[in-house]
This record gives sequence, structure tokens and C-alpha cells, in this order.
Amino acid sequence: MDMETLQDNFAALTEAYNTVVDLYNNEGIEPDDDVEDLLNQTKEVIEEVGELDEDDLDDESEMEKINDTMVTLLEALEGIVDSMSYADDENDMPELAYVDGAYANDGNGRDFVILFYTSDDGEYAYVHDGTDEAIAQYTVEEAELDDGTEYEVVTVGGLSIGYIDDGEDVYIVDLDDGTIYAAAHLTEDEAEQFYSILNDD
Repeated sequence: MDMETLQDNFAALTEAYNTVVDLYNNEGIEPDDDVEDLLNQTKEVIEEVGELDEDDLDDESEMEKINDTMVTLLEALEGIVDSMSYADDENDMPELAYVDGAYANDGNGRDFVILFYTSDDGEYAYVHDGTDEAIAQYTVEEAELDDGTEYEVVTVGGLSIGYIDDGEDVYIVDLDDGTIYAAAHLTEDEAEQFYSILNDD
């Protein structure tokens, strides 16, 4: 870890922050507590790091800690930018090739959908978490429920959903309460129908 890397990530974080602020304030994005919390956290980090100089960062472990924080915030902001950018005009989406998808329902009319796509510029996913939806490039993190069940958290923009695929069966995890729902694999035609229905609501 060196000062140059730290400065590069600081510049990228500042640019991403300004982009999200602009999108959030000037393009009719609906108010969202999670986005606002992320922006507030990022603003605090930018202000704190902006006041530091090399003498304050003699400890390499401290530099790595600051850098890790900035990278985490940067990835979250970039995901939001992807989500916001493609939400307004789907014609801007690259050509996507369907890979796989799954659908589950909680029995009370709440649908959970996750669809995976690939394109020339990366991997994309569409998710509907029962309330909100998003389509953008995504990240995956390993997670574990209180009972030890391992699952993946798929994050698309600012939206996350739990996902389990053991090679045979597939499940969707409601991140609100940890409930696991047995899901069905979707063919490309089925995936297109679910996506169309949800976007007509």
C-alpha cells in the first residue's frame, strides 16, 4: 500500500460521490434512506481523508484500513450509478445474453426473482426482492444465516437478494428476515415473461 494508490482511490471515490449526488438530486431519483446513508458516510470519509497528509499515514496498516473503507464505498457507489443510469433508459443497456434465473413466492403475493445475464462489458443481473427491482452489473458476497446455512448475497445497484444454488436445487433468501424459499429455475422464455410482468406493474 502506498500514498499514490490511496490518492487514486480517493479521486475515484470523490468522482463517484459527485456523480451519485448529481443523479440523486437532479434526475428525479426517488428519495432512498440507504442511498442517503451511503452518501453521508462517503462525505465523512472524503472530508477526513482530505485533511490527511503523508505524515498522518506513516502506519501502513492504517493506510490499508482507510483504503479498504474507500474501496468498499466506491464499489457501492458505482453499483448505484449503474442502477440509476439503466433505470431511466433501458435502451442504454448493452445486449444481454440470458444465463440462468430463479423465481420464488412467499405465498402472500410477494415475488422474488433473480435473473443472470452476460454481455460484452460484463456480467449483469436483474433482481426483484419482493418490493423493489434493479438491473445492473452485480457483486456477490458469501454470507451465513444464524443456523449456519451458507448463501450468496447478490447486490445489484443498491438492491440485494440472497441466493443458494447447490447444483441441483435453487433457493432465494429473504434478507429482511432470513427466510429461505424454494425457487424454480427459469428458462429464457419464462425469465422474459417474469421480467415483463414485473415491469408492467
